[in-house]
Amino acid sequence: MSAEEEFFSEDWEGVEVQEEDDEVVDVFGNVKRAASILGDLRAALRKEGFTREETFDLVQTFWASELGVFE
Repeated sequence: MSAEEEFFSEDWEGVEVQEEDDEVVDVFGNVKRAASILGDLRAALRKEGFTREETFDLVQTFWASELGVFE
């Protein structure tokens, strides 16, 4: 028996193969989406006359809610 056959026969006996349909969570996609929304939100709030401080507080609250802080 070659070293390769020995490696595969003994080391992988108790390993189960899982289905590939497990859901993958795209964390970076959500962050990118939230950042885009935040930029639009900030611009809209400033256009409506909110101050920089008010805009910061509102955007900070939105960002926290997107990240699940309030759940």
